[in-house]
Amino acid sequence: MRLRELKEKDVSGMYLWMHYEETKDIFEKDFSKYTKEDILNFIKKQEVNDVNYACVDDNDNYLGTISLKNIDKKNLNAELAISFIQDAQGTGAAHFAMNEILKFAFTKLKLKKIYLNVLSTNERAIKFYEKNGFIQEGCFKNHIKKGNKYIDLLWYAIISD
Repeated sequence: MRLRELKEKDVSGMYLWMHYEETKDIFEKDFSKYTKEDILNFIKKQEVNDVNYACVDDNDNYLGTISLKNIDKKNLNAELAISFIQDAQGTGAAHFAMNEILKFAFTKLKLKKIYLNVLSTNERAIKFYEKNGFIQEGCFKNHIKKGNKYIDLLWYAIISD
């Protein structure tokens, strides 16, 4: 496995995870509205303060995306985002990608803190983040409305040693 820049050929894999039925429940954003053209535009137009990588297998097949968003060079922090196709779940790919992006963030970019938010109902992701050293720093109570229900938004972070 390795991380590499996102390529046009990753559009189908990204589209796949964005349109899983469960994706609507585990993310704040509704990715099901994204078209393949939207995804291609995202790949082509990288934001200045973001880095987005594909995690790929040994045959360069897309497994997932991991990103550092809103990189703040003054305060030395960035927001983490991660998503993988279902076939890659349980393979160690996400753990590999997490280790690589944190190493990149803390050694190459010299950041001090990586943070993320997650819906309190996304137990699988919470367990994954905690297993990878993230600590809950806060909770925005009843912050996200999903259907007729309000869900807490949890904030996690990891600090460089």
